Amino acid sequence: MIKIFYKYIFKNFIKIFIFTTTIFSVVVTISQLLGKINFYMENKTTFNIIIIHILTNAPEWFVQALPIATLLALLFSLGNLAKKNEITAMKAAGINMWCIISLFITIGFIIGIADLACREFIVTKTTVYNRRINIEKIKKEKISVHTDFYNQIITLKNNVRLTVGHLDIKINTMKNIVFEKYNKNFELKRLVLAEKADWENGSWVLKNGVIRDSESNFLNEVYFKKYNSNINVTPKDIALKSPPYNSMNIIDFNKYISQLKIFGQSAIKAKIALNARFSSIFSHIIVMMIGIPFAIGFGRRISMIFNFTIALSATFMYWAIQAVTTSFGKNLILSPFIATWMPSFIFLSIGVYLLIKVKK
Repeated sequence: MIKIFYKYIFKNFIKIFIFTTTIFSVVVTISQLLGKINFYMENKTTFNIIIIHILTNAPEWFVQALPIATLLALLFSLGNLAKKNEITAMKAAGINMWCIISLFITIGFIIGIADLACREFIVTKTTVYNRRINIEKIKKEKISVHTDFYNQIITLKNNVRLTVGHLDIKINTMKNIVFEKYNKNFELKRLVLAEKADWENGSWVLKNGVIRDSESNFLNEVYFKKYNSNINVTPKDIALKSPPYNSMNIIDFNKYISQLKIFGQSAIKAKIALNARFSSIFSHIIVMMIGIPFAIGFGRRISMIFNFTIALSATFMYWAIQAVTTSFGKNLILSPFIATWMPSFIFLSIGVYLLIKVKK
């Protein structure tokens, strides 16, 4: 019996969900097309390139539309069941409301997983392809491969700092190198200056330089033509690049954050973006938890329109608070974890409270 009800409820939800997601995606696509029409005309872009350019942006617009499409599908599908007294009929058949609630929360979790998968495996690739089309096909420019990097400062293990005047990852060489090693009291123990360095057999070999060791207030200098530094940080790791966050998957995020730490630079924004990637799963669950009580209604005293308005307002409030806490995180007021997850914890608590108030 309960499987029949589950199938019936899911069928009603999924039809509305597909419809709302399609409508939102089409509206956003048309909006983007109208907003870029002058850009396309100025660059004399052909129709097929315009279509490809728009379609390669579609996956990102799709995942952005998912939460609101999920909420509307919930409100309309569950709201219609309540309006037609089908919820009452289910209760009369011995089906507890928690069974229905758990079904929608499970659906929200599945949509959240699909959201994460889409961001990880589809959006990351279409974003890169979209950028390539924008540069090569529309602007008709060549994508320049950046191989030269200047004034790089890298913090290594064992209190070692490496400063590079110029790095060329095309030929794997460095120029104007300063190698500093400090003791536990952060006093300079060794200073190595070199004219250049080459990447050989998994290590940087310094050339034409001097080694200065500080021991017991005495300075020892040794000049060298070739010196193996045993620094095994690869040229690509030294070359710090800042790709768009939506073009990076979780593995790329972790590598990028590690690279920022090596350079002694702030990884706050990258950590916030990475946490937001995971919190997107729970945003759909929160949407369900907030929407269910209003879709069902607290009795018959409040109209469906009012319930829909409150549910939408609460959901937009969740996103507004998320934007505020994210801003606090980027300005070092909150940690990346708290900045990203605080709104989820707050609204999960609100959602649990509202669900408890639902008449079972």
